[in-house]
Amino acid sequence: MMDNNDDCQSIFSPPTGLIRDIFRSVNCLMPTPFIGCRIHLLAKTIGLGLPITSMFKVNTGGPKPSGMWISSFYKVTEWQGLDASVMTDFNPKSGKWSFEAISRMEIYKNWLDVSLAGQVCRWCSPIKCAINLDYWFPDRTLSLSIDPVLKDCSFQILQSVTNELSLGLILAFKRNTPCDLDKSHLQPKLVAKYAGPSYLVSGRLNMASGATKLAYYRHCTDWLQTGTTINLDPACSEVISRLAFRIISDTSVFRAAIDTKGIVSSLWEKRLREDRLTVSLSSFLNHSVDNYGVGIGLSFE
Repeated sequence: MMDNNDDCQSIFSPPTGLIRDIFRSVNCLMPTPFIGCRIHLLAKTIGLGLPITSMFKVNTGGPKPSGMWISSFYKVTEWQGLDASVMTDFNPKSGKWSFEAISRMEIYKNWLDVSLAGQVCRWCSPIKCAINLDYWFPDRTLSLSIDPVLKDCSFQILQSVTNELSLGLILAFKRNTPCDLDKSHLQPKLVAKYAGPSYLVSGRLNMASGATKLAYYRHCTDWLQTGTTINLDPACSEVISRLAFRIISDTSVFRAAIDTKGIVSSLWEKRLREDRLTVSLSSFLNHSVDNYGVGIGLSFE
């Protein structure tokens, strides 16, 4: 469904947040192009006494697809102090599927978020699993992420220094499957974000490799937001930058982006029939490999 709200939540909300969301404002400007046909159906029902929102999606994945992806989304809002949602995507032909379950509870005026996400191939062979625990204090957030499949874990802390500035630390413990435990290594990262009255600057530095990511988001007007990201990787002497913008009207949203690799993408969404029908048009062009794709989507509510 089309969302024309401003995603720079950290500008207007308390300075605390999650480290994995420090680039969210810029990422929400970036279009996610698709090819082929896509159909979404959103239905609100009452089941087992719970207000449940369900969404079913069908994606062809291309003009000549080898399979069809089907997705579903269930959301329970404000039921006995608990917010929860479950999302699934699966391909009935290949047996590939992914899932994500999120819940939020209020504990002594603080928040505890618990989420479980994973990817499975051949129906029952997990290839990735992530368990996230996020505890929100008024001026800091603590996060613990565990992947029992890849045997990875990380601890994150984001501390509010002022109303505008937040600093954080990531301690990621990664273990390659063929390596022994003593060959595992710790990968510390530093993060920072500064939220101004109409802009947001965020960055992340890998202290081991020197890899750096910088992002800048600007809320120009009520109808225009812009953003840019820069990725620097000293290991391969590569610098990749991406520029994106979003134009919002009462009934439509247009996103477009271009990067230094020559990839241009766009996504236009238009609401029709009293906001119960949304039409989506998608396109991308990759100049480096002379490739392109277009897509059309319909969303019913």
